[in-house]
Amino acid sequence: MLSSLLYSTSLNCPASTVSMQSQSLMQLNVCLENSEFVQLSKTRWECQLNSVKAVLENLTALLGCLEKVATPIVIGLLSKLSRCSSVYMLVMFKSLLSATEGFHKYLQKESVDLAQATLYKDAVLETLTLMRSSEETAEQLYKETKVICESNNISEILSGPRRKQRRMDDYAVDSTLGTRAPCDTGNQLKHHLLYPCLDRMISELSNRFSGVGEKLMKGIQACNPAADDFLSEESLNLIAAHYKIQLCKEELLVAKQFLAKKKKEGAVSDMASAYKLLDPDMFPTLSLVFQAALTIPVSSSSCERSFSALRRLHTWLRRTMGQKRLNHLAVLSIEKGILSTINTSMVIDRFAQIVKKDKKDTKSMK
Repeated sequence: MLSSLLYSTSLNCPASTVSMQSQSLMQLNVCLENSEFVQLSKTRWECQLNSVKAVLENLTALLGCLEKVATPIVIGLLSKLSRCSSVYMLVMFKSLLSATEGFHKYLQKESVDLAQATLYKDAVLETLTLMRSSEETAEQLYKETKVICESNNISEILSGPRRKQRRMDDYAVDSTLGTRAPCDTGNQLKHHLLYPCLDRMISELSNRFSGVGEKLMKGIQACNPAADDFLSEESLNLIAAHYKIQLCKEELLVAKQFLAKKKKEGAVSDMASAYKLLDPDMFPTLSLVFQAALTIPVSSSSCERSFSALRRLHTWLRRTMGQKRLNHLAVLSIEKGILSTINTSMVIDRFAQIVKKDKKDTKSMK
């Protein structure tokens, strides 16, 4: 994307220091806050959204800054950034990524249940589908693009691909060969940029959580208090049969009455709160079903955080560290939330007692 190219250009350009200073001056001239581009992550949609917003907010300063740097890379970047299609892409991605921003943040949380995540995914999917079928979305994006292009003196005419001239000497032609009227700019941008991007996002979101079976997903949904089939016996039997749990019907009837009263009191908001209310002695089989539904991972964010922690710990200064010590340090780093609640003085006293005991055992052996 343009934002990643802008970041790499600002770092690798020989005149990067001059360009940074001129960018700051340009931001002051157009009454913008002084800001810099950050490195773009290819996997985090939130980072991409922030980068797109930064380019749009500083577009005037960027164009003025790039015009003062006469290097081949910057000249090519300026020609790409000064196109109506490039501005349209920035506006389009700002709108589409803003629609998925909340869902992305929710999936990055440490405590996420699959049923609630599926409901949020369906809501985002319906939103994108509505944007795909509505003409108002495309018109609004094009209007916003026109305003930005007019304020930055960017031409709205799109340059189409060059076509080779064909000679029709040896052919019998039964239709006119006159030039056709060019397609409207708004329709071109809509069909060539907006619709393909929306179709790809809708396809990717539709396949999200596809690894979980349809029957298993239906059973997990029945554990969610916000679902229409909450505590449905037919749906719960699907997940119970998968984990070989014999669900008791009478136990389920009692749980329905119990959780219905708690739901009116506001004590049941999600799957985790419902599971905490189910006493294992009172509801042994149903609590096992809820426990199984809660343990199914939604995303790989926790695993990715573990790898990130290992990358920070196992530096080149610690290459000789053994596997046992690295495992202990990784656990301390990953579970730092639990570590912050532990009293360090008690740990030190416990360690001192163990050392004294080891010394006494060593002396007695001698």
